[in-house]
Amino acid sequence: MARPRNADGQRTRQAILDAALDLFGERGFFGTSLRDVARVVGVRESALYNYFPSKDALFQALITADQDTKRERWSAVLDGQIDDPQPILERLARLSLEDFAGPRQQQLFRILMSDGLRLARAGRLNLVDRMGSGRWFVREAMQRFIDCGWFRDANPDLLALNFSGPLLVWRHMLALDPEAPLVRDPDTFARLHVEQFLHGAAASAQPGRLVGARRGRSSRVSSARRRPATRQRT
Repeated sequence: MARPRNADGQRTRQAILDAALDLFGERGFFGTSLRDVARVVGVRESALYNYFPSKDALFQALITADQDTKRERWSAVLDGQIDDPQPILERLARLSLEDFAGPRQQQLFRILMSDGLRLARAGRLNLVDRMGSGRWFVREAMQRFIDCGWFRDANPDLLALNFSGPLLVWRHMLALDPEAPLVRDPDTFARLHVEQFLHGAAASAQPGRLVGARRGRSSRVSSARRRPATRQRT
């Protein structure tokens, strides 16, 4: 089968992106020039401009490629009927942690940590949107859960922040200490996080096993509070 006419160009473009990601992660965005990237790829600097007109465009291409990959992976999570938010939220949490643990994501995170504020102040990066990457999807999930009656009427943006916050903390923990117990077992972290989140977000009355568990626990707590303490005889 004949190779596509633009196959070499696609490979070169990807090689440029890969080299830029490595160099930005190692030296920082401001410490890397397009000449450095061209040298690693093995092309002339003038040839690199055929693919990316500037270093800002190259960096934005890295961000866009990451967002496109995430959107593709997450798009099917909310498809179909919602019978129980818990497995959906656990899936979202696990997808987030899997993304954070990926080599490319870790490289991007190092770039954002080292140069993010300078890039944001220079107008080259919307750091708030980037640090909350994926929150748009979580926000959509929260709105769906509210509309279906699973969650009480609340601000879906705040719910998305409450849900995403501990996951972002996990990302920082991964960067600081990959051997930390919570980091080494992301599935358990995701499950426990979702359970804790649902204690605060779930509606007071809703169908399904989750409410039964919550009601049972609430009944036990209420009974315990109502039960008078037994006075010991002296």
